[in-house]
Amino acid sequence: MKLVTLLPSATEIIAKLGLEKNLVGVSHECDFPQTVQSLPKLTSSSVNTNLSSAKIHESVLEVVKSAISVYDLDIELLKSLQPDFIITQDLCDVCAVSFDQVEQACQEVLDTDARIISLKPKLLDDIWDDIQNVADQLSVPDQGHKFREEVKERINSVKLRLENKNRPKILTIEWIDPIYIGGMWLPEMIDIVGGEVCFAESGKKAPVVSREDLGKIEPDVVVVKPCGYKLDQTLKELKLLKQQMPVWEKPPRIYLVDGNSYFNRPGPRILDSLEILAYCTHPDLFSEFGERYKKDLIELGPGLQLK
Repeated sequence: MKLVTLLPSATEIIAKLGLEKNLVGVSHECDFPQTVQSLPKLTSSSVNTNLSSAKIHESVLEVVKSAISVYDLDIELLKSLQPDFIITQDLCDVCAVSFDQVEQACQEVLDTDARIISLKPKLLDDIWDDIQNVADQLSVPDQGHKFREEVKERINSVKLRLENKNRPKILTIEWIDPIYIGGMWLPEMIDIVGGEVCFAESGKKAPVVSREDLGKIEPDVVVVKPCGYKLDQTLKELKLLKQQMPVWEKPPRIYLVDGNSYFNRPGPRILDSLEILAYCTHPDLFSEFGERYKKDLIELGPGLQLK
C-alpha cells in the first residue's frame, strides 16, 4: 500500500497510525516526524514564506485574487509514484494544495484507481473523526480506536484539575499583521483548559481584529502562535507584535508558541497543543507541561521583552 500525504497534519496522522513505512511522498511542509523529510516532495509554494507577516499576507491575497493556487502540485512526480491513497484536505486553499487540484490530477495522470481521503475539520471532534476515518480506510481501525482512548484520557486529565478554578480571558493570535484570532477548534480548546474565549467562535474561521478592538478587552493571557511560524520567525517580528498590541491597563501574561508545530495542524499534536494551552492558562497547575514543552514556548515580560 503506497500513501501520499499533501499536508503536514495528514503526515502526522499516518505516522500516529503506524503507517509511516507506507509513505512514498509528502508535501514540502511536512517536517514531523523528522524521518519523513527525506521523502519526495510533491508540492511547492507560490509565496515566499521568508517575508514578514504583512508581506506574506499581501502575497497570498494577490495570488488568490489572480485565481492562482498558493501551492503547486508536481504532477509528473505524482504519476511516477502511483499511490494507492492520497490524503489531502478540503478546508483551506491557503493551508495546502486544494482538493480540486488533487482531484483533477487523479483524473488526468494516474493510471490506477487512486483513492482520495480528504480532511475537513472545523471542530475537535472532526479532527478525531478524521483520524478514525483514515484508520478505517487504511485498514488499521484499532490504531484509530487506540488514539481515541488517548484523546479521552489526556483531555480528562486536564479537566479534572480545573474544578472550581477561575476562568481567565484567553486571547490567541494566529497571525500578526493583520491580527487574526484563532478560530475553528481553538475556542473549544480554551474552554477545556478553563479559559474564557475572546472574539472567536467555535467552528468559524479566524476573525480579523483591529488594534482598537483589542484595546476594548482585558485578556489575562495572550498566546501568539502564527500559523506556519516557528519560534525564530515569530521572534523576528517582536517589534511588529508590540506595535499591534494595545496598552492594556493590566498587562496580560504573553506567550510565544511554535505555531508551525502546534495549534494550527489538525492532527495528533492538537493534544500537545492543548497541554501547552493548559500551561499558559494555569502555569502553577500544569507546571509539568511547561517543562515538557519548554523548547516550544517563550514567556514575554512587560513591554513584550524576552524574559
